[in-house]
Amino acid sequence: MTEDDVATWLYARVDATLSESSSMGDMEKAVERLSREVRRKALERLTQKVADQHALACPKCNETLNVVDHHRQRTVETSFGKIVFTRGYGLCLDCQSYFFPADVTLGLQERAPASPRVQEICALTTLRAPAGQAEDDVRRLTGITLGASTLHREARRQGERALELRDADEQRTQKPKGIAELAARASTPQAPFTLVIEIDAWNIRERDHWGKTKALLKAGSDLGRWHWVYTGTVFRLDQRGTTESGRPIIAERGYVATRRGVASFQRQLYAETLQRGLLRAEFVLILADGAVWIWNLVTDRFKDAKQRVDLHHVQEHLWNLAAELHGQGTVAAKEWVRPFLLWLEQRKDGALDVIISLQQMQKNIEDMTRHQRKAIAREIEYFQEHKDRMDYKAGKALGQPVGSGAIESTCSQYQRRFKLTGQFWSLAGDEAFLALATLHRNGRWIQLFPHDSE
Repeated sequence: MTEDDVATWLYARVDATLSESSSMGDMEKAVERLSREVRRKALERLTQKVADQHALACPKCNETLNVVDHHRQRTVETSFGKIVFTRGYGLCLDCQSYFFPADVTLGLQERAPASPRVQEICALTTLRAPAGQAEDDVRRLTGITLGASTLHREARRQGERALELRDADEQRTQKPKGIAELAARASTPQAPFTLVIEIDAWNIRERDHWGKTKALLKAGSDLGRWHWVYTGTVFRLDQRGTTESGRPIIAERGYVATRRGVASFQRQLYAETLQRGLLRAEFVLILADGAVWIWNLVTDRFKDAKQRVDLHHVQEHLWNLAAELHGQGTVAAKEWVRPFLLWLEQRKDGALDVIISLQQMQKNIEDMTRHQRKAIAREIEYFQEHKDRMDYKAGKALGQPVGSGAIESTCSQYQRRFKLTGQFWSLAGDEAFLALATLHRNGRWIQLFPHDSE
């Protein structure tokens, strides 16, 4: 039977169901519906063929299995409907584990009722919206009926797989051999390049102890719901550009996001930078705000990198001081702060000029309130601490970023999914979904779903 024969058969079946007023959308749905059973049967037969031809050998050590059953049945939900097939399984005496070798070749996870394609659909849709909202979208777009619990469960399963991949890379950063493996994955230009690393954090809301809140609060327990998600983004300077309208864009970059704490974040960030060319970079620039934990992390893991504090963050300090001295939003405040802002961007040692000017102001403390004196002293201390990270004129001359817009954008992108109104997470749940979202953003989806390698 040729393709034309199949098309003729399907045309006749569909045409008989349509009315004169049917739109192309009606036709598409009819073709999808009436061909589904044929595709399901074809997939079922292909699956059974693989299972029948598969050698009963251990997928880990390749030793012949001690066969328990040649025809153990399994039902799988596929993108064409449920299929049923049988396959053999047995015990590997060397590994002391039972295996279904055909399941491994078919890409079926142990005890997972969904096919790889359905698992991918669940993962992708749940990354975009909560499972309850995605249920109807999946049905309309694919013709597959999957309940919200199935969507969530299968997406969580893929998140846990992504977490295993991420944890393995994190462990590689602890040994020279692993570091070399991560670095070997980097695809970098032959010409010298600058690697930019930006770091920040945002809050995610978690909840546990369901139904026990009042009792725990009464007992004095701390039920803080908001927790830090440590986040980073990595890109080469040559991957940064602008659109025709002048909007800044980054053509390609790496992502890191975790709830596991600073130590784990540090290892994950190091793993990602290695895969983005850290060891081949001529120059490494790190951009962040003034948070102490960030600069401690940078000094520990990226000690040779150039550090730069976000210009906008520094400008906020000056604007806040202007408001303290001259009033919020006043003309006097604007006039006072303007030269400081210009010095930072246009002078080689602008930060030192700001410090000197503020120190001179301290000589006139008799004209200031106690709060104003404290504010000036606080800002002098801040500028002295970060003055070596404020080389904005030199950075602009080299075409480097002086603001951390990339990481702010990164945090916003994650938050659009993880901070939906009324949404709570658990630590186990959010970490798995963060790993899944990050794997997808990093363009490594194929590690979970090799069937979509094109």
